[in-house]
Amino acid sequence: MIFCLSAVVAAALAYDEKKHIQPETLIKGCLHFATWTATENAQEYFADPATAQASIKSATAYFEQFLKHWSRWPELEKEGRTVEIIELISSMIHTTESNDAADKTDVKRLGDLALDIDCRLPTMRGAVIELTNR
Repeated sequence: MIFCLSAVVAAALAYDEKKHIQPETLIKGCLHFATWTATENAQEYFADPATAQASIKSATAYFEQFLKHWSRWPELEKEGRTVEIIELISSMIHTTESNDAADKTDVKRLGDLALDIDCRLPTMRGAVIELTNR
């Protein structure tokens, strides 16, 4: 869930050329939403709901780490460096599965999903803008 929220934030901010979105407000709102969702639905997100609170507290660190990685994406996109974008997104997805670094097998396995995410980032930005205008 944290990876998905970070992707939406990255897309919204990357395509916000007129600076309509306040990054800090968006980030705090996403973290508040993630905390609320995980707290209210602990049984769905955690194998042991009793330890959920520790995981929820670490969500901010994970979210910030994902945003740090996503900060490379706009420049890679502008330069048309698709292979590096796929590697970047694949490695981020892999961190949700394992603490080990992604290797070439992981990047290949996750490549189609990473490409799909990359292609949908402009749509995610549009959805965020539409929601904020309501």
